[in-house]
Amino acid sequence: MAAADVSQEPSKDEEPPATAATGSSPAQGGSARRYRPLPTGTHGLDPEAVKRDQRERLQNAIIELIAQKGYSAVRIVDLARLAHVSQPTFYSLYTDKEQLCLSAYEKIAMRTASTVMQAYGRDGSPEKRQLAAMRAFAELAAAEPEAMSLLMHGAFGAGGGALERRKLILERLEANIRSGEDGSQSTDTADLTFKVILGGTREFTAARLREGRQGELPGLADELAAWARSYPRGLPAGLAAPVPAPRGPSGAAAASASERAQRAEGRLPSGRSDLPRRLIVKSQRERIVDATAAIVAEKGLGALTVPEIARRANVSHQTFYDIYGSKHDALLGTQKVGMHQALQVAVEVFAAHGDDWPSAVAASLRALIDFLASEPAHARLNLVDAFAAGPEAIEIRDSTLRAFAAYLRPGCELAPEHLEVPAIAPEVVAGGVWEVLHHYIEDDRIAELPGVAPQLIYLTLIPFLGPEEAARVAMAPTPSALALRS
Repeated sequence: MAAADVSQEPSKDEEPPATAATGSSPAQGGSARRYRPLPTGTHGLDPEAVKRDQRERLQNAIIELIAQKGYSAVRIVDLARLAHVSQPTFYSLYTDKEQLCLSAYEKIAMRTASTVMQAYGRDGSPEKRQLAAMRAFAELAAAEPEAMSLLMHGAFGAGGGALERRKLILERLEANIRSGEDGSQSTDTADLTFKVILGGTREFTAARLREGRQGELPGLADELAAWARSYPRGLPAGLAAPVPAPRGPSGAAAASASERAQRAEGRLPSGRSDLPRRLIVKSQRERIVDATAAIVAEKGLGALTVPEIARRANVSHQTFYDIYGSKHDALLGTQKVGMHQALQVAVEVFAAHGDDWPSAVAASLRALIDFLASEPAHARLNLVDAFAAGPEAIEIRDSTLRAFAAYLRPGCELAPEHLEVPAIAPEVVAGGVWEVLHHYIEDDRIAELPGVAPQLIYLTLIPFLGPEEAARVAMAPTPSALALRS
C-alpha cells in the first residue's frame, strides 16, 4: 500500500453524499441508508457482522463509481469516502480495487442466477417457467441497472486477471442456469443452442443498459421468451459442433493468414522511394494496425506502448504520431479497420446471392467465420479485448452488431405464415452468434470455428424459417467465399 493512498477516515457524523446511486434498486431505501455505517465505539456487534457490512458498502460503492466514471478512474480514496470506511479498513478487507470489483461482480452473478432459477422453479409448463425466468431477469436488470451493467460489461481496463475471472464467473452463471433448465435445453457442449439463447439475451440486455433504456426490458420479456421457444431440443444429425482438437503448447493450429495480412507483412524499400506517398502511408498504417492487434493478442492491453508498436511495425516514432495521435487512437483505429474488413467480406458475399436470403445469410456467415479464422489477432481484439478497451471500443463493436442484425431483418418478412417472428429476433440472434464467436476466440479455439459454421447457420435461421428449413440450408454446400468474391 502506497503511503500516498492513505487518507483520514470520514468523520463519524458525516452523511453519505446525497447524489449516491447504487447497484441496488432506488426503491430499496436510497443512498443514505445504503452507505450508513454501523454505530461506532462500544456497540457489542459481532466483528464478522461489521466486516460483512463494510464489504457490502464497498461493493455498492465500486458498482456506483464504475457506472459514473469507469473502472480506471476509480480510486481507493473515493471508495473509502463513499462507503464510509477508512483506507486502512479497506486494505484489511481487500488487497486492491480489482479484488473488490471481482467480489462485487461475483455477488451480482450469484444474485442473478438465484433470481432466474427461483422464477424458473415455479410450477407450470416449461414455456410458462421460461417466461417467468425471462421476466425475472428483465425486472432485475431494470431495477438494478448499475449492478447488471457491471455483470454484462465487466470492468473496462481492469486487466487480464479480472477478465479471466469474469469469464469464469460467467461460465459458472451459465452452468447454474443451464442445470436448472431440467432438460429443456441440451447440456451437450456440442449443442450451442443454449449458448446462443443465453448470449443473445445478455447482449440484448447489455445494449439497453448502455443506452439507458433498461425500463424497456420488462415489457420485452415476452418477446425474448417467444424467441427462445423457437429453438427445439436437440440438433439434427450432422450439425453438432466438432470435438475440440488436442492443442499443442501454443494452442490450436491457426488458419492460413488472409491475403490482407500477407500483403501487410511486406516491407517497402527503405530510403528514398518513387512510390506515391499515399501507398507509403497505407503500408505504414497497415503495419501499425497489425502490430497493435498482435501485441494485444500476445501480451494484453497493458503491454501496448507506442515504442513497441513502432518497433513491430518497423516505423519511426514520428511516423507513428503522423498517423495516430496516441496508442489509444491506434487501438481504436485497429478495431475500426478489423470490424470494417470483416463486415465488408460478409456483405460482399451476401450481395452475391441476390434474392436468395437464406443462402445469402449462410454464405456470408461462413465467409465471416473464415475471415476471422484467417485474422486471429484482429478477431481477438475485436470480439474479446474490446470489453477491456473502454466505451469507445464498445460502441464500435455495437455498431458492427447492429449492421449484422440489419441483414437478418428481411427474415421477419420472409418467414412462413405459421411462424410468429418476434420483432427483436434479428437483434438477439446477432447477439447470440457474436457470443459463440467470442467463446471460441477467448478459449483460443479460433481454428475450430469453420467447423462450427453449419450449426451457427442453423441457429441463426431457425426463428425465421423453422428448424427443418434452417437445417436444410445449413447443410447445403455453398461456394467458397473466395469464389463468390472473385
